[in-house]
Amino acid sequence: MKNIFLIIILITTQSIFAASYNKPSASKLYKEAVELVKKEQFESAIKKLTKYTKKKPKDSDGWTLLAFSNRKISEFDKAKEFYEKAISIDENNKTALEYQGEFFAQIGEMEKARDNLDKLLSLCPNSCKEYEMLKDYISGKAKKS
Repeated sequence: MKNIFLIIILITTQSIFAASYNKPSASKLYKEAVELVKKEQFESAIKKLTKYTKKKPKDSDGWTLLAFSNRKISEFDKAKEFYEKAISIDENNKTALEYQGEFFAQIGEMEKARDNLDKLLSLCPNSCKEYEMLKDYISGKAKKS
């Protein structure tokens, strides 16, 4: 009887470990998504990032990349929602502010884009890459408008 009980415990334990081993870790999902974004495979990245943000719902960077990927395939409602989520988690996330500012400029909301630029300037008064990139993006969009 003890042997049967021991065998059941061993089988159950192995099944649990096997099931958890086959699930990708959150950090692996994020890294894979970043690589997909670099390759401009946004739909695939969105699938990974959706899983990632379910595992790590308080990761502002995950929401930012999910928003960016949605913006790149013109899913603007989702992009807006996910940028807002990212910034609600970390209002000083410079990447989220830059990308959201680009999003605002892309959809013609230049005042909101400039608000993000001002926020970035307050976060990095001596300038930073996010500020410079958004400034250049707004400048390019303003010339086209």
